[in-house]
Amino acid sequence: MFARESNRRQLLFVALALMVIFSLFLLQKQHDLVLQSKSLGSITEAVIKPIKEKSKDAPSPNAPLQTKLPDASLAALQNETLGFEKVYVINLPNRTDKLDAIRLSASVTGFNFEVIKAVNGKDMSPKALPGVRFTLVSIMQQADRLVAIQRQPGQRLHYRLLAVAHAICSQVNFLPPPGFLQSTAYFSPPSIIDNRLSSAIAFEDDADWDTSFRAQLLNYALGSQWLLRTPADTVPHSPYGSDWDLLWLGHCASQPVSGDLRRVIFENDPGTTPVKHRFNLGGIPDMSHYANTTRIMYAAEGGTCLYAYALSYRGAQKVLFHLSMSYYNRPVDFGIHEMCHDQSRDFRCIGVFPQMVDSHRGAGSSSKDSDISKGPEQDRKKGFSYNIVHSTRLNAARIIDGATEQEIESQWPGEVPEMDKDVKVSFRENFAEN
Repeated sequence: MFARESNRRQLLFVALALMVIFSLFLLQKQHDLVLQSKSLGSITEAVIKPIKEKSKDAPSPNAPLQTKLPDASLAALQNETLGFEKVYVINLPNRTDKLDAIRLSASVTGFNFEVIKAVNGKDMSPKALPGVRFTLVSIMQQADRLVAIQRQPGQRLHYRLLAVAHAICSQVNFLPPPGFLQSTAYFSPPSIIDNRLSSAIAFEDDADWDTSFRAQLLNYALGSQWLLRTPADTVPHSPYGSDWDLLWLGHCASQPVSGDLRRVIFENDPGTTPVKHRFNLGGIPDMSHYANTTRIMYAAEGGTCLYAYALSYRGAQKVLFHLSMSYYNRPVDFGIHEMCHDQSRDFRCIGVFPQMVDSHRGAGSSSKDSDISKGPEQDRKKGFSYNIVHSTRLNAARIIDGATEQEIESQWPGEVPEMDKDVKVSFRENFAEN
């Protein structure tokens, strides 16, 4: 009799908890709409208005555009900060293994970086978070982000059920499940603003790139200048062009701006991941019109994951305001996506696909992969990198020993062009993909 009564009370509590979750979900939606309507107040106008006024000085739409990098841009791209004023690596202090690995990769690629000490999310005061309340929506989004980090699309339902179950067991206080707040704070805008940097690029500490990364950056800079409508025979203040906010080089999903059919096309690119080996989590451009070894650039509408991204000073200001000072309660890469997507914010994002930077999974226990959550544990005999043909990490020993281009190992031998082949670059104003 007592057990039956206890079961009845438990069922009643679960039903009540679900009703409260649904009610809070509806209230949150209404609250978000009100806050969004207020968020573009006087402070936003003070930030955005001067930027819009600057756009009046844009070149004539009929003026010839940059299709060859100026000598000054070429020289800047050869420096030890990859053409930016600073290079940062975001690293948790207790992950010296990851720091050592990326330090070696940077050294054989020929650039220097400074370390930004990441902060474990569980150590952050809830009062420091910008308008965060753990609603059903925000917990679901964080669950989806963990799916992306673990590269386990089949686990989405598992993570979502875990999130809801924990919320119910916490008596609907919306406390995050274990590990949900243990993500690292990987944010470079304060460093850019504090040091008044014109630009900086930030890498996650498990990032990897192709051994031809510097050559790829030359092409990326040219494509960025063209997409930003740089007039021919002019030298922009940055080798990547003027008036950009975000350069999204490393991601796990990326989409072009809807209706913008401009494309920079790199054919016969030996660093382009073969189609059957590409692994992304989210929307990507339609590549069915291109050869297997083609990479493209475009004005980006959004993306997911921040393996490598660059911000200009103005871009850092915008990110810091919209994702820190205004009401926001989603993961940071979702926030960057929303800023690229919302054209009213005049946040100019330049995307590339396939991505030029992705994450590496080292040899040994897979439990070392993530500091955010645990996936299935296994022991790897050899590491690998997602979407990187000639992994710098996997080839580091060869480079140190003086290997030639022909001796660099591909993750997919025989499926990509030889590294000594020329990349063909073309510029399309109206390339219809549909």
